[in-house]
Amino acid sequence: MGRPRKELSLVGTFLGPRVLTLPELSRRLNCSRTTVLRRLKEHGYYSSYNHRGKFMTIEEVARFDSHGLWRCKTARFSKRGTLKNTVLHFVQTSREGMTHQELVTLLAVRVHDTLLDLVKEGGIRRQRLGPTFVYLSGKRSVEKKQILRRKESLKECRRPRATCRQKIATLLELVQDPKVCREDIVLRCRRAAVMITQELVDTIFEEYELDKKRAP
Repeated sequence: MGRPRKELSLVGTFLGPRVLTLPELSRRLNCSRTTVLRRLKEHGYYSSYNHRGKFMTIEEVARFDSHGLWRCKTARFSKRGTLKNTVLHFVQTSREGMTHQELVTLLAVRVHDTLLDLVKEGGIRRQRLGPTFVYLSGKRSVEKKQILRRKESLKECRRPRATCRQKIATLLELVQDPKVCREDIVLRCRRAAVMITQELVDTIFEEYELDKKRAP
């Protein structure tokens, strides 16, 4: 007759600290690391995607955010498990691909080597769009949509933005003369010491849909 199976309270052990290393679990549960690992696999657990996976947690105590990420002190966890799987998920499901810096900001760890490995394996692709490389889905249909959206975002970023003073000056000119043309708005604003360009006036008209509002 075999030895009876020792009952281990994994949930109770994690409740206080929420994050533990394998040696800490072994000490708290008073059993071997092999036994702890076997029970963790049976129960399900997460290893940190930083610190070389040294920290562990379980679903019952983790507090994942809307991105499926959770930080506890210096340990960082992902519902996708490893850093590689996490990076792959975010690149593949992103609306317009992701740059290295965007991923670093999100995950708070370096991902350069991980990205290069995924590119070599064909899981993702990369293309220079704007000032830097953008990492894109390995699926061609998704990649094309991501590229189009990224280009739209870059175009939007390059558009000039009017200051509050320029917006107010433009709107005042329209209040005083609803039929004034854009070229005259530029001239009148400059006479009032408000430096503005035709391009900025165009963006103000577009932002407030002024052509529609003053149409007969």
